[in-house]
Amino acid sequence: MNQTAAAHATVEKTVSGQPHKGKVFVAVHAHLDDVPYFAAGLCAKLIAEGYTGYLVRTTNDEHSGGGTNAHNILSSEQEHANMAAALGFKDVFELYYRKDRMEEISKVDLRGRLMLIYRMLKADTVISFHPDQPGQHADHLITGHVAAEAASLCATPAENWEHVEAGFAARPVYERYYFSTSADAPFNRVVDIGPHIEKKIDAIAECKSQGGGNLGSQLRARLTGQGKRLPLLGNDDRTADREYIRRFLLDPYRDFAKPHNLQYAERFFYVDDRPPSRTKVDEYVSKNAVRV
Repeated sequence: MNQTAAAHATVEKTVSGQPHKGKVFVAVHAHLDDVPYFAAGLCAKLIAEGYTGYLVRTTNDEHSGGGTNAHNILSSEQEHANMAAALGFKDVFELYYRKDRMEEISKVDLRGRLMLIYRMLKADTVISFHPDQPGQHADHLITGHVAAEAASLCATPAENWEHVEAGFAARPVYERYYFSTSADAPFNRVVDIGPHIEKKIDAIAECKSQGGGNLGSQLRARLTGQGKRLPLLGNDDRTADREYIRRFLLDPYRDFAKPHNLQYAERFFYVDDRPPSRTKVDEYVSKNAVRV
């Protein structure tokens, strides 16, 4: 872990009440288990604070699930809907690009689709992959880069002008949280997810086609077949899955939390492009303008 970055990162804690009521965020990920692992705590926190959340998945996850492509697409879509419901998202958008084939797509096409979603939903905040972090899976890198680009261009009426003609006004998306997908990934914000860890566990538990959401029930069944029992896993599959996740899959988020005396944390590279309320020009004019 980069201790210097951890020492200088801003710690974001849950705020009581609903200070963000009326605001909208859009979380854009590539695969079923991306948001559950990288940002479920943040999403649950923002929704608890009044945001309305929407979830976009760019790929169809056709290669995850152990069945035919058609079976995998269906099962992952069902799990995606269940996961979104567990976190409190209002709606889900499926874009259905082929998993592990996003290098072949038109980035301009994806950018236009995301801009339409941002404008239609009147998004204030976007959550996605870091657009420039090296070493990411290609689906992650492309999704993050285009999600950020769409947010940057969303306020320009000449970009995809047909959206404006259709009644979806061009609007800025100033605030972004970029996932920290590995221990050495850049970050400047640490989000305290301790109050929302049960929601994160619920979300991961829905990721059975990928993401290890059913590893606990699988272990419980295997031990039963051997005439054994692990008390940690309880007496039913749901308990087994949730407690397995809690005990074995949350170590990174405990590690991210330790330097800040928190129980669990997620890390992000946070960007806020809101213009200052008073610019250098405003200050200069105020000090130097004379009456004529």
